[in-house]
Amino acid sequence: MVGSMMNVPSMRTGSGGGTRAGVANNTASPGNLPPRESSDDMPVSALRPFAAFEGVLMAAALLAAAGMFMAAASNTYTITGSASAATGVPSELPSDPTIGGRLLVAQDLVADRETAGLERAIGLLEGVTAQAPGFAPGHAGLAEALILSREFGGRADADAFRQAREAAAAAVRLDPDLASGHRLLGFIAYWRDRDFALAQKRFARALALDPNDVLSHFWYGNILSDHGDHGPALAQLERAAMLEPDSIAIRTDLAWARWSAGQDAIATATLKEIAASHPEFPVAQDCLAVIALVDGDGVGYVRHFTRFAQVRADDRLLTKAAELVRARQGRLLDVVYKQALADVANGSRSRAWPVLVASLQRERASVVDLLQAADRAEEAWGDAALIPRIRAVWKDDPEIAAMIDRRVGVKALRLASR
Repeated sequence: MVGSMMNVPSMRTGSGGGTRAGVANNTASPGNLPPRESSDDMPVSALRPFAAFEGVLMAAALLAAAGMFMAAASNTYTITGSASAATGVPSELPSDPTIGGRLLVAQDLVADRETAGLERAIGLLEGVTAQAPGFAPGHAGLAEALILSREFGGRADADAFRQAREAAAAAVRLDPDLASGHRLLGFIAYWRDRDFALAQKRFARALALDPNDVLSHFWYGNILSDHGDHGPALAQLERAAMLEPDSIAIRTDLAWARWSAGQDAIATATLKEIAASHPEFPVAQDCLAVIALVDGDGVGYVRHFTRFAQVRADDRLLTKAAELVRARQGRLLDVVYKQALADVANGSRSRAWPVLVASLQRERASVVDLLQAADRAEEAWGDAALIPRIRAVWKDDPEIAAMIDRRVGVKALRLASR
């Protein structure tokens, strides 16, 4: 989404900021938060629940791990669901079963997509990779936890992407047929490096190795949507939804992809239903905030963004929400524009978001200044959900149209005149 903007890692840029790495369960992705070096920086109250039940989880996980490794040895089970296509067995299985137990505990924590849990999972997975450096799924699990920590946790993009790239590369180096490793590198190639061609190759490889990997279809669909390839994007996301029909994250990002493709009515209705039935799910609020802003509903934007910030419980987002609430009548877009410029300055997003906000204000001079700055920075934009809305404002302005073409390419899809 845009605002958070559409991120997440999945791959939406929203009012909160960040790339979308939604997950195939009932939680979601998406902003860029201040870095936290380790779980030691967290309040004791945030860590205590894990100390209380992690022993129970570990006991169960150890039993599961024993069976898991025995099954893996007979080619009937894979730890990550995407082991070597050649052997069906994860590379260099650890001899110590407690390592497998820690991996399973970490996977449960990652699935919950909570800040403290993600940090705990990262710590466990760093221990796994240190004790079993030849175990490719351990490195892949660490990379996934780091990517998700950008949207649900407290890690900055630069740090999380750097560490995730190292871990994912190690996984693929150890096991070239590990589908999850290629998926993770594809995610990083697009959202960090803006290398769409490389991302396509990585996801093609991941899907060839594991055609039923939900996250590969999900993440690839988000990338295609952000890039403007709406038909293939919807096909990938619909496939993910078929494989995981109960996933609120997938339903949400499928609705956002439909809005990006111009299917506004069905997209908005779906997102409102999700927000009503799952008020604790932040991504739907993020999407609805951006849609409200584009539709000229300032009150709706503030309401949805505030709810998004509250659910995320992130101080940076809560500060933004408070600024929006205090904005005087008629001054809301000025505040949003100021926040958007700050996001560009701190590197959390491209200039597409402030260009949209300035366009909604019909501030041509500001739009031209931003596009010229994007030219100088050689920014590569995805943001296919936003571009048609920007174009619609300046449809009779060939200079601005040409400048936008340089950011997204002449093949960028345009919605019909709105």
